[in-house]
Amino acid sequence: MDATSAALIGVGIGAFVSVCAIVANIFSTNRTMRHISAREFGKISLEIKISQLVRQLNELYGPLLLLQEQEKRLASRLREGKADPEKWRLIDNLPGLLENRSDKAVIEEIMRINTKIEELLITKAGLIRAPRPPDSFKLFMGHFSVLKLAMEGKERPKVAEFEYYPRQFDQDVREAYDAILQERDELLQKYEPLLTK
Repeated sequence: MDATSAALIGVGIGAFVSVCAIVANIFSTNRTMRHISAREFGKISLEIKISQLVRQLNELYGPLLLLQEQEKRLASRLREGKADPEKWRLIDNLPGLLENRSDKAVIEEIMRINTKIEELLITKAGLIRAPRPPDSFKLFMGHFSVLKLAMEGKERPKVAEFEYYPRQFDQDVREAYDAILQERDELLQKYEPLLTK
């Protein structure tokens, strides 16, 4: 074999090795890009999920809890000194209470709070914890409609399920708030390394 042939073979081997290195580099880069893309996609998905949970807490369930607490305190103020306060209901005693200036002011504040609750349930319905709103949310809406009619001096519709405030409503809001808070905290704890990179 002469020097020219040896040189051509050397160049050919060098070219082959270079092509192999380029192909290996492309393969490695593609795999790295897929890995980065999958990780970025996972991070974005997680951030969206946490953001949704925070919105549920801040825009719906947190405000509902605060409003319910205010309403409970006012309602307990009206029950003070009444026989069997646990069975005492505002709607049954409304006409007499409205004659007392102090009681009327408390009732008007309860109505203002319930108006805010109703508005939250309507305008933030998309933030209600899945899969569907609890029955107590619908019962609250129905009861508040009946209470508004009674406040206006109109005859109350005879719908037994809407007659009284659904106390389950308070429990459902509290349970959803606690569950969302726990889910958010667990996600943050579990995926903290992914979120901080």
